[in-house]
Amino acid sequence: MFSSIYNALCALPSDRSGVGAKQTADLSRAQFLRLVGTGLVASGVGLSASGMFAQTSGDTAPVTDLDKVYDAWQDRFNAGDLDGLVALYAEDVTYINPDGVELLGNAATRADYQGLLALKPKIEIGDRIHVVHNDIALSTNHWTLELTDPDGKLQNLTGGGIEVLRHQGDAGWRFIIDDASRSAS
Repeated sequence: MFSSIYNALCALPSDRSGVGAKQTADLSRAQFLRLVGTGLVASGVGLSASGMFAQTSGDTAPVTDLDKVYDAWQDRFNAGDLDGLVALYAEDVTYINPDGVELLGNAATRADYQGLLALKPKIEIGDRIHVVHNDIALSTNHWTLELTDPDGKLQNLTGGGIEVLRHQGDAGWRFIIDDASRSAS
């Protein structure tokens, strides 16, 4: 299966701007990430009992300053800290992944991130905007993501997110809705 994914990625034209460019496949960023993640899982990469899929730092301290939530999310994501990343989500979170699939709860959110973190991506989150009402915040951002595809080529992806967070007392700010399928322009 991994070789099939590899071959499909190699068949993508490197320059689609020219006349008559061969178009064997048009992959969105979400399809690309899902495809590579599936290939890694199918090939057994990161499936050891020692937790090679995602590392954990043990730093799951609550984030009480709204302006620091994206910093914590970015740091934990870039470190491959699945436990720390999921700790930023409410137990009953509604997470809409980049494919537009609505997932309910921490366990489904964890499973969705697990494959992506196996790719050891690096993200930079910018253009952060928060609109706050009492203990609820609507937040938007734009991001750039770097990861290496199975062929060893560096991929640069861009996108954004729209999230709703709730301040949960001592638990700090947590995502209650995270829509990774669209971006607020």
